[in-house]
Amino acid sequence: MSRKFAVVTDSTADIPPEWRDRNAIEVVPLKVLFGKETFRDGVDMTSEQFFTRLAASSSLPTTSAPSPGEFAEVYQRLAKDHDGCISIHIGARLSATAEAARVGAEAVEGFKVNVIDSQSVSLPMAFLCKVAAERETLEDATAAVEARVQKCRVLALLDTLRYLEMGGRLSRTQAMIGTVLDLKPLLLVSENAEIKPVDRVRTRSRAIARMVEFFRSEQPVEYVAVMHAQAREEAEAIAGRLRGDMPGMEIPVGQIGCVLGTHTGPRALGLVYLKK
Repeated sequence: MSRKFAVVTDSTADIPPEWRDRNAIEVVPLKVLFGKETFRDGVDMTSEQFFTRLAASSSLPTTSAPSPGEFAEVYQRLAKDHDGCISIHIGARLSATAEAARVGAEAVEGFKVNVIDSQSVSLPMAFLCKVAAERETLEDATAAVEARVQKCRVLALLDTLRYLEMGGRLSRTQAMIGTVLDLKPLLLVSENAEIKPVDRVRTRSRAIARMVEFFRSEQPVEYVAVMHAQAREEAEAIAGRLRGDMPGMEIPVGQIGCVLGTHTGPRALGLVYLKK
């Protein structure tokens, strides 16, 4: 690879392995804690193992950002073969990861690290990494990524509100109302990592149709992917519909990782995209 700068992200990017390998992207894992047990997201625990454990757990696991020291170790290693680095991370409103990256970068003298707050989560971060990796210089990569941060979107369909409630992001009353009425909430994560309700639909099939309808109203897009938590068949079906709409566009299907899965719970679906 001819580029002389490194591209770093964290495990909440849910980056497809083939993208990571093809573009030489370094992934720093966040951690998931079940009681006193700690697992590195995607390293010590796969998505499948996580959701199996989550289903059997009576309490919600917690998550933690990498330490500044862990980032410093990564940057020091990359400094041996690179002139600089762009480090793209989960929105600062959602996690302390970007701040840890900034502190870690300060500990590595003589190695330029441009830390980017993606203001998002999941595959939009991977899209930004891909944009960066395709540029020739660190300056060009940084400018291209910063121009796209405000265009990241995550449209999520949750099968249950239980995990948002357990994580303190929803009141018990709201969760109970949703459960009693069997409402399927559609949520949009947009600029500044703001989570906004788009709709609440009675059945899952109608919610999926509404998700596709909303996405079509958001076009044109530069990148799009479908994410899922133990719902691959539905995710593949959604991707198939989108490929019919947008022939020639690469539309990967990926799994929601451990950290994001803590808040979405199983059977979640996500349409993630970068607007033009």
